[in-house]
Formats: sequence, structure tokens, C-alpha cells
Amino acid sequence: MQPQRVGPRAGMGPTCLGCRYRRPYSPIRNPIEMLYEKTYYFHFKNLLYANGRKNTFLCYEVNRMERGVPVPLCQGVFRKENGGLHAEECFLYWFHTHVLEVLPPDEKYKITWYTSWSPCDDCAEQVARFLDTHRNLSLAIFSSRLYYFWHPNYQDKLRRLHQAGAQMAVMDFPEFEKCWDKFVDNNGKSFRPWKKLKIHFWSHEKTLWDILRSPESLLREDTFYLQFNNRHRVQPVQHRYYRRKTYLCYQLEQCSDQGPLKGCLQNKKGKHAEILFIDEMRSLKLGQERITCYLTWSPCPNCAQELAAFKRDHPGLVLRIYASRLYFHWRRKYQEGLCSLWRSGIQVDAMDLPQFIDCWINFVNPQGPFRPWKELEKNSRCIQRRLWRIKESWGLQDLMNDLENLQLGPPLS
Repeated sequence: MQPQRVGPRAGMGPTCLGCRYRRPYSPIRNPIEMLYEKTYYFHFKNLLYANGRKNTFLCYEVNRMERGVPVPLCQGVFRKENGGLHAEECFLYWFHTHVLEVLPPDEKYKITWYTSWSPCDDCAEQVARFLDTHRNLSLAIFSSRLYYFWHPNYQDKLRRLHQAGAQMAVMDFPEFEKCWDKFVDNNGKSFRPWKKLKIHFWSHEKTLWDILRSPESLLREDTFYLQFNNRHRVQPVQHRYYRRKTYLCYQLEQCSDQGPLKGCLQNKKGKHAEILFIDEMRSLKLGQERITCYLTWSPCPNCAQELAAFKRDHPGLVLRIYASRLYFHWRRKYQEGLCSLWRSGIQVDAMDLPQFIDCWINFVNPQGPFRPWKELEKNSRCIQRRLWRIKESWGLQDLMNDLENLQLGPPLS
């Protein structure tokens, strides 16, 4: 569809009403195929303070989706035009003219950007409107550095772009390497990471997450997918080494008209997350409330004893604990800890798909969909069978059935 034209803007050509990008009077330059090595290393270096890097480079790849499978269509590089047209605007004009107006409109496209700077406020708004208008597009943006990230207006526009459906992230080693292999005239050389690449990546990523996250979010999405994943082992990722940690997310349903009380705790030096949780709960006046806890690991023996004592001190409290994984479940001492929880009236079970979804909605991203990993439910059933075997070996199955029947009841108002 040919976009309608409205009045010209100062210093620029007409504006496309359909996607709101600025259109120059003369055609923009065609995208280039490759970057020079020095250009790439200079402009894509993810420095925290990038003085002198006033230009923006945008490396793009466009895939056409055929039955859910991406088929490569084209790739190239845009840069900021001398006349002031930004790289994002150059791409929008080129894509609208050379792709959308030529190919069938009902086809779906997956677009990926690798940019030296995140979009400015104006470009972010134009890209968001473009995505609003063309619902058959998906866009992922990987940025080496964040542009004016401290400015409230720039933050608002990045959130606007994210809400329009753009997936936004900071470039890490795999993205830098992929960009090097696809868009740099490197003569077969391997990508050489610079010093502090990983440190600067973590800094930029934390800043971007703080900008994009929902006010209700207590956990980052990547943290949730890594730490709450119920696979036996973490899948290896190139150049990344992860350590599973203990996270405890809790939700207290209050009897009053107030909303639920939520929190997310992590092990600290000398204090496990369960002990921090007990300290917080003891500061409250608890009666007939219900508390649901989601744990990455089942409690250790000492934490289990402390939780059991806390429950005995609050007999009217309904406490449910769902663990993503079992911690040293084959050791007798740890099994005794689980049994002490059951005997005190605490419900302990393995997280399954409904619990992962509930944890995602309440603690990670209430607006975004939860994407289950492979064999999630199979792993959950395996962990549940282990718990059943522990209950049976300690003669607790009948007791647990009685406790669960007693705890069933109408939800709190």
C-alpha cells in the first residue's frame, strides 16, 4: 500500500502517515554489505562512556517466516545519513519501499537489528508506530550501547517500543561474534573480544532491564529462566558459565482488602533465603493468612527445621512451598528435613507448569507470555515421583493426604 503523504517537516521530506518515518526528498543510499574491521571495533565497542562515537550503524537481517521456519531474505548495513536521517529511519524507508510494497502483504517477517546505539526517542517512536501498523512483523533489537539512557523521555520511548512488540536486549559476546561473522569484511579472522566486554555488557543489561521492567517485576526474565529451570543441569552456553543460586519468591494473601504482599529473596552471606523469609514474616502479625513460596531449591535441613518451627508458632497459617528442584534429595539428612516440613503441616511439592506460570505472572512479567522450556512437565513429574518415594519411605503419605484435605477451602477474599 502506498503511504499517504502529509506536510513536509523542517529540513526533511514528507512524512509517511502509515509508519511515521521521515522520508527525504531524494532517495536514501542503498545499504552497504560489509563493514571495515576498524569501523566495527570502533563503533560497536560497548564502552560505558563512548566519546567521539556520534555515528550509528545498524546491521540488519530479514527472514520470511514459512510455517514457523525462518527463510533468509536479505541482510545489510545502514548508517546515519549525512543529512541527518538516522539509520533506523533509513531502514524503515528502505524496507517499506523494497520489501513490503513488492512482496505479498500477508507474509510474516522476522527482523533482527544489531545497532551500535539504541534508538533515540524520535526513532523509537517511529519504529513503534511502524510495528503498530504492520502486525505481520517481529523485530528484535540488540544494541551495543544505550543512548541517553538517563533521560526520562528516552526511557519512555524505549518502553513504548518494547510495548509495541519489539524484543530489546544488549549485545553480548554471541551477538558481537555473529555480527562480526555476518557483517564485517574480516578476511576469515576470528572476532577478538576487547577488555571488559562482559563487565560492560552486564552494566548495560541491568540498565536496560531497569528501564523496561514492569513496576510489579521482582525478577529479571533471564534470571527466572536460568535459576528456576528444572532441568537437572544448566545447558551449556558459549562463553558463559552459570551457577545455580537459591531464590525464594513469596506471596502473602491478606485477609483485609489490601492486595497480596509479594517479595523475592536470595541467599546472603551467612543467611539462606528461607531464614530471610522467616525474619520478614515474624515482623508481621500473622493469623489465618495463606502464603505461597516458590523456591529454586528445596530447603536444606537447617532451613527446613526453622520453617517447621515457624509453622508451629503460627498454627492458623497455611504455608505452601513449591520447589523447582530438590536439593541433595538422596541424602538421609535432607530427606529428614523435608519430612519435618510435612509433619509441621507445610505443603511441599514440585513446581509444575501452573506454578511456573503463576510465578512468572506475579514476580517476573505480568504482561509478557511465559515460554516453557523443553521437557518442563516431564522434569516436574520426575521430581514429584521422587517426593512421593520420600513420603512413602518415611510413612508420611497418609498424613499428607489428611493435611491436604484440611487445607482445602474457599480462597481468601
